[in-house]
Amino acid sequence: MILDRSAANATERKIQAGAKPFLIAEFGLNHNRDIDLARRMADAAKASGVDAVKLQSYTTRFFINRQFENVHGLYDIFAGLELDAAFHEQLRDHVATLGMVFFSTPLTEDQVPMLDQLGVPAFKIASGDVNNWPLIDAAAACKKPLMVSTGAASEAEIIAAIQHLNRVSPQNYALLHCVSLYPTQNAQANISRMQRIAALAPTGTPIGFSDHTAGTEAAFAAVACGAQIIEKHFTLDKTLPGPDQAMSSDPAEIRRLREQIDLAFAIRGNAVNADCHAVETASDYYGKRSLYEFEGKIRAMRPRHADFPKP
Repeated sequence: MILDRSAANATERKIQAGAKPFLIAEFGLNHNRDIDLARRMADAAKASGVDAVKLQSYTTRFFINRQFENVHGLYDIFAGLELDAAFHEQLRDHVATLGMVFFSTPLTEDQVPMLDQLGVPAFKIASGDVNNWPLIDAAAACKKPLMVSTGAASEAEIIAAIQHLNRVSPQNYALLHCVSLYPTQNAQANISRMQRIAALAPTGTPIGFSDHTAGTEAAFAAVACGAQIIEKHFTLDKTLPGPDQAMSSDPAEIRRLREQIDLAFAIRGNAVNADCHAVETASDYYGKRSLYEFEGKIRAMRPRHADFPKP
């Protein structure tokens, strides 16, 4: 997957097994519709080693059906944090000056053309929309990569999504394992599910983890198991007002996450075959054996010698 340099705000970046994990700071609703706060969040994200900043873009009346009384509170929260195109553009420009990628999760179809016009290099599809074909089709029509989360999805739903993505966005999407619990306990992270999702998808499909745990251990495990993308909710201050602030990571925690996923990537390595490290053979003379005649019997003994047969 390539995030295209031609997009207005993007530095070209390949997301693949051999590349350093791509770390996304999910601003979500934590900007509180304050562009100055959002800019400061971006500054802190950059200083913490983040690769990309992501918003959520929606029109509330197309997103939540207000005729049901039990969603009035949720409707009011989202409506109060709904962003206009000007906010997106201002944050995009600031993020670009910092050398990071800016993109968003469109939660309603009408936001896709606005984001496309802003030059986002990719679209994130939220877990709740994993089988929302009209939204996926609208985003795929822009011919940009899709990152699709799979929280609360059954295997059948994931297979259906993969089949649909193979038709509308072939070889141009990533799948993110996600647990839609806020927060997710480490024991619920279920990182092996990410590997199962990878096995269902075409070979080479980028895989990642949208992490709702409180720490860094689950993301470390995900990268060690092959994740190429890590997404984490981000806040400048956990005590700020808003529904997601307390469960989000602050700058110090994101910095620690960056360190941990890079360490996991280094430990994972990038083996293309089962060969050992070349440097390991420097001790081959002492660690391996040759065949020697010893006390009337052919024995495999150390050290290995180039002039003697191998066992």
